[in-house]
Amino acid sequence: MAEVQNFIENMLLWRLSQLASVTESDALAIYGPMHSDLPSLVRDRIENLDNRDDTLTILLDTGGGWVDSVEKTVEVLRHHYNCIDFIIPGQAMSAGTIFALSADNIYMNYFSQLGPIDPQFFVDGKWIPGLGYLEKFEELNKKSKTGKLTPLEYGLVLKLDLADIHQYEQAREHSVELLEKWLPAYKFKNWNKTQEKKREVTSAMKQKQAKEIAKKLNNTKRWHAHSRGISMQTLQDEVGLMIEDLDKPNFLELHTTVKELHAFIVDYMETTQMLSLVRISNQPEEDHG
Repeated sequence: MAEVQNFIENMLLWRLSQLASVTESDALAIYGPMHSDLPSLVRDRIENLDNRDDTLTILLDTGGGWVDSVEKTVEVLRHHYNCIDFIIPGQAMSAGTIFALSADNIYMNYFSQLGPIDPQFFVDGKWIPGLGYLEKFEELNKKSKTGKLTPLEYGLVLKLDLADIHQYEQAREHSVELLEKWLPAYKFKNWNKTQEKKREVTSAMKQKQAKEIAKKLNNTKRWHAHSRGISMQTLQDEVGLMIEDLDKPNFLELHTTVKELHAFIVDYMETTQMLSLVRISNQPEEDHG
């Protein structure tokens, strides 16, 4: 059994090295929730590498998790790499969306999806969306001011923990703050001219665009559900994000490599009932210099 496990792990690292070769960077796969151990796992994987590249490509698939964990992980990554690209073969939801928006470049295709930046909290053995609670609290608060609370709604209000409500509010603001910090610094750093009028892009314009994107992704009334997937096309057309389309002919080799690697990792995790996976590989030595 151990020999089979070693063989699969070696095959996974070989496939990751293929991605590293195609992207001419180090390659990191992160699958599963953004849990509290993620920053230390990522740090350990990176620090064990020899001859690190200046660029890292991250293959990300996650349903979300802790925003604080994402923030610390980005700090670790940016300590070691000047350029970080994200590839989303399936989904990067909630905190995963925030993570992806710390990138210099994001690669998706028609099947990929990001999600609303709705912070999640692990309560009673399951992840819950914080913004849903906040919206319900605000709705009940408005009704209480007009004396229109029903007995059932009054009972719900009594069960709400104000400390939890405050925590959800802080997490919402934290999520927006991170996007307003990371987008201008990384995603927009090479955005120098407007697309239509070719005007010079100022720092204030970058900051304004980051605020708009954060506001749109934080608008639960637009997306209706925490689990609502936002397609590449919608992210481009409605949210205003520049996304690299993996389905374009010039990305054929990358697309094929990513598709095969993603399928391998998903099958591996399902077979072994693995909940999360963090693996890294260098670009093969023969491809350097």
